Amino acid sequence: ELLRHESFPSKSICSNCQQSAGEYRCRDCFGLGLWCGACCVSAHAHVPFHRVEMWNGKFFERSDLLTYRLTLDLCHYPDDCPSIPPITEAQMMFDPDSSHEADELLDEYPADRHQHSGPSGSTTHPGQRSKLLIVSSTGIFTRWIRWCHCVKSSDQYVQLLLRAKLFPASFKNPKTAFTFEVLDHFRLDALECNTAAMNFMSKIRRITDEAFPSRVPDRYRELLRVSQQWRDLHNRIRAGVVHDRPDSPVDGGLALFCPACPQIDINIPPETEWKPDDRLLYRPQLVVDGNMKLVHLIQRRPEHDVSLSDGELFMVKWAPYAEHSANAPQRQPKSKCSNHRAQNNGNLHWDHLDSTGKGACACARHGAFVPHCVVDFQKGERQINMDYSICQALKRFPHHVQALIVYDICCQWSIHFRQCVSESEFLELYDSLEIIGAVGKWHLAAHIPECFPKFSLNFVEGSGEVDGEILETLWSGLDQVVGMTQAMSIAHHQEVIDEYMNDSNWRKIIRMSNSLWAKWSRAKQGLSDTGPTFEQLSDSLDASLVQEWTAQERVAMEKRDEHLNIYQVRLDKCR
Repeated sequence: ELLRHESFPSKSICSNCQQSAGEYRCRDCFGLGLWCGACCVSAHAHVPFHRVEMWNGKFFERSDLLTYRLTLDLCHYPDDCPSIPPITEAQMMFDPDSSHEADELLDEYPADRHQHSGPSGSTTHPGQRSKLLIVSSTGIFTRWIRWCHCVKSSDQYVQLLLRAKLFPASFKNPKTAFTFEVLDHFRLDALECNTAAMNFMSKIRRITDEAFPSRVPDRYRELLRVSQQWRDLHNRIRAGVVHDRPDSPVDGGLALFCPACPQIDINIPPETEWKPDDRLLYRPQLVVDGNMKLVHLIQRRPEHDVSLSDGELFMVKWAPYAEHSANAPQRQPKSKCSNHRAQNNGNLHWDHLDSTGKGACACARHGAFVPHCVVDFQKGERQINMDYSICQALKRFPHHVQALIVYDICCQWSIHFRQCVSESEFLELYDSLEIIGAVGKWHLAAHIPECFPKFSLNFVEGSGEVDGEILETLWSGLDQVVGMTQAMSIAHHQEVIDEYMNDSNWRKIIRMSNSLWAKWSRAKQGLSDTGPTFEQLSDSLDASLVQEWTAQERVAMEKRDEHLNIYQVRLDKCR
């Protein structure tokens, strides 16, 4: 059956008109029918980016039928062009005798010859045809474009192309365009398969002509520029920043965030309406960590760098953060706990890198990155970097009275945090906010024994079954794009990291209902299994002893610090 697709059908008449001989077929249309030249062009008037092949007597070979005989008419869709009647429009869409005209116009581009002053620069004369290179998921094609006949539209190439779902590679005298479909294809390909722009363009060229891909025009540089613009527009449309709104997005305003985390006036009432037990329920719980693999090489020409969304997603705004890094007190004491590389190796630096890693915050319950809190490291993971990240993350939770911060080296970070905030003009923290520090359950095993009762999540009231290590799983996904992003420009590097973090949050959101249901069912089952056993154990103990332990626990939960030593394991030494 596979060989049947490579042979010439016994019935060689056109499957559409049933009159002319059929010699053309389409690799992308459904079915095995053959077409004559006129019917093939007519059938592809609304699907102009299909791959057409012609029988040459021995086999099917690639045909340029649509290149020469199909003209794409860009008019005021969905309205008809008022300058010419609809009948003329239909006649000019396909002219079976225009193939000889294509050879004469092959190297012409009316936009180069008909120029006049205007906001769009060069332009074609209304109604003229021009050649346009179009990149789609099915290949790279050259098509003739007939621009609108309206005089008022002679300068509006970009608008006409966008209405036809074609994104121009330049906004002045465009000669290349990308279909909306191929830009969405590349965006999802990059997010799901970590496909680089060069690999994606190589794939499109092979789809166009697998035998001789080097003959196909290379639009790699254009894809880099257009995909960056497409990514930014996609984020702004999804965030509602459209229709020329006068207000610019707030810091992190284009990013998606966790819909289940407590946010006043979004999913929880104001603080004045809270019940006594709501303090723990509405407490934000954040995980903080650094990633030493997300490095960035020094850019050779930084003056050419242009950012489209500086500080509007997850990476912090560049200028304030750079000023903070340059002026903040350089306090990096050696760890008094175990030999934590995150702190003791904070002064490491590589001359070929301008970023030696990244630090971020995520919600501890659901694993969503917090917008506008991702920072670059200059000399490893230093406290001035993480302080800035944490303060930016806590800005999303104003008027909360308490916050849980889970950090691998929280035992050392928490010592000077308040002092660092008070000494820096770039760090802000609500005075009424109480910070409870903890260490993730996996990292806590590497700390000294004294850290266990003070920083264990098991002894933080209201933390539930949070393990504090969810950010490690988020980093593992971003580690796969290190090789693709480290040599990009600074702005492009940050925007790609933003895109992957935004997509990570999006996947968390769409899967959250099933995830929360599974966790709730597991917790409910665990409570029913362990509840009777706990009650049985309590009943078997001395009631006065249980009452004493309960009182000690209440004091430890309220005052913490040294009062948590009641959980320290005590053993008498053997004599």
